[in-house]
Amino acid sequence: MYFPSKKDLWLTVIIWTIILVCIIPPILHIDPIGVFMLPTILDKEPIKSILMVGCGLFLSWLCFGTGYKIQDSKIRIKSGPYRKTINIKEIRKIRQTKNPFTAPALSMDRIEIYFGQFEMVTLSPKNKKEFIHLLLKENPHIQLDPSQIIV
Repeated sequence: MYFPSKKDLWLTVIIWTIILVCIIPPILHIDPIGVFMLPTILDKEPIKSILMVGCGLFLSWLCFGTGYKIQDSKIRIKSGPYRKTINIKEIRKIRQTKNPFTAPALSMDRIEIYFGQFEMVTLSPKNKKEFIHLLLKENPHIQLDPSQIIV
């Protein structure tokens, strides 16, 4: 089953603003005054346009391509170029977090999944309860933090 990442409004607005600032000026041949200070070697219009559009497309890939798929007793995590597969039987603990650090998540409403011996990944599935329920169905030994009600 596929679970897209939950998206916070404020983060979506920031990402879309950056995408539009990167893509619209090259299309309309506008020079965003003072926004992009590129070295003089990159002052050529085609190179600047390729870099700006490339950044916009990369952010679009992150925005639309972040999600988690539970299949064959594994979680497959995708976020742009980032890929990770976790065996559900190796998951030890799940807890809620608001950790702001980089993760394959587009929301601050996140869960931390501890697996293996010392590994951890932070995710933000849109339907968190169903996501955790499926994980518990596959591995009933997963510990949930008792101070936080997730399910």
